[in-house]
Amino acid sequence: MARTKAHSLRKAIIVAIIPSLIAYAMAIKLSAMAGIKGILVIRDLAQTCNSALGVGLISNLGYLFWTATASIALFTVYSTPTVIQYKSRELLLCGGWFSLILCIDDMFLLHDRYIGQTFLYTLYALFAFLIVFRFREQLLKTGGEIFILALTLLALSVVTDKFQNDLIGILPVKYERLQIFEEGVKFLGISAWLYFWWTSSSKFLRKAIIHENHLS
Repeated sequence: MARTKAHSLRKAIIVAIIPSLIAYAMAIKLSAMAGIKGILVIRDLAQTCNSALGVGLISNLGYLFWTATASIALFTVYSTPTVIQYKSRELLLCGGWFSLILCIDDMFLLHDRYIGQTFLYTLYALFAFLIVFRFREQLLKTGGEIFILALTLLALSVVTDKFQNDLIGILPVKYERLQIFEEGVKFLGISAWLYFWWTSSSKFLRKAIIHENHLS
């Protein structure tokens, strides 16, 4: 028993503590090199800016929804036997990692500040198309209409973001209202995205349980 606990603790230190410590130290070091005080790195942004609870609320909820989607899909894949529902496993694996990438992009504004919008948006569109093309049968069985709804809403947000300056010149609408529309359809798209991968994971797990019970 003692040996088992020691092994478990050692594994936790190797898998969780050490990587987190490295990430923590690198964040502070790299920020210092960029001229950012360490206290600003470790404190919550709302606390640093002394802002009200509602400031950035929709964006924060969006991050949580992206993270929840990735967690649900990836946990489902990695916690079930690898020999069942091979194509469905691939679909969930793609969805989980894709959601994580979208989360990182959204959180750190990669498409706005560091990587060109056109490149990233084109890459995302191609990957979404490949998912539809490769897993069309699985999508039809697990709610493809919800997947298309999510993609449509997210695509509408991307198009609005990409061409908002042109739209302001064409449409009788102010920048603030256009931003509210863009962020609104984006939030609805993320919600539909989460719902699709949640229901797909649920169906996958039910089939996995039935398969295990049949074998036993």
